[in-house]
Amino acid sequence: MLRSAGSGAPILAVHATGFCKETWLPTLSDPALGEREWVAVDQRGHGDSFPPGQPCDWWEMGRDVLAVVAAYGWSAPVGLGHSSGAAVCLMAEILRPGTFSSLVLIEPIVPPPPYGRFDGHPLAVGARRRRSWFESPVATRAAFADRSPFDRWSGEALDLYVEHGFRDADGGRALKCEPETEADFYETAYVHMAWDRLGEVTIPTVIVAGEQSPTHPPSFVESQAARIPDARIEYVPGTAHFVPMEAPAAVAAIVAAMS
Repeated sequence: MLRSAGSGAPILAVHATGFCKETWLPTLSDPALGEREWVAVDQRGHGDSFPPGQPCDWWEMGRDVLAVVAAYGWSAPVGLGHSSGAAVCLMAEILRPGTFSSLVLIEPIVPPPPYGRFDGHPLAVGARRRRSWFESPVATRAAFADRSPFDRWSGEALDLYVEHGFRDADGGRALKCEPETEADFYETAYVHMAWDRLGEVTIPTVIVAGEQSPTHPPSFVESQAARIPDARIEYVPGTAHFVPMEAPAAVAAIVAAMS
């Protein structure tokens, strides 16, 4: 876990599938948040966390979030999540209402029915084909810099991913989140059925979406928000799915306005 001491309502940040806690640093260090206390965590099988076991259970990852809140003795922090990280923040609040004071959910992976494991999900196929080892940090960055979606990221976000999303291995650098782990996250994303329980989330919630998102078009975002009693939507101009890596200052401003 990464932690920054400070004052004001603390923030718990959970990253997207395939990435790591350090990708939150541009957002959490933005001046809009001042000297806030925050913690950013690695999901199971990501970054410096332990392997998740397969198939992964998204509700168990929600319980991981509850364990972090309990470990710090926090009373109702702000929950900040991206993609799968947004979904598990939602699940934590469903499992224990009042865990958070508010939620900032960036393109949460909470799909409607039909439910079930999605073997062969296109993102899972891509993950299993993903190159997982590079000769050096320079080679790693070069491989990603001009490739979608990384070509939309800020330079700082990409540098942090290259530095912290990989480990030394076999004389080079290897992905910390192994391709099979990433693929399993995608294939189990339609199993958790949290869509049916969104009405149980009664705290103030903002669903954030990229204006140009390929995964969360307005119709989908609006249908998610309509199921949460106290939810509103914010679209971030010029961004796609990876809003925190593309526009961290915009995300920080949204968080600051919620707390």
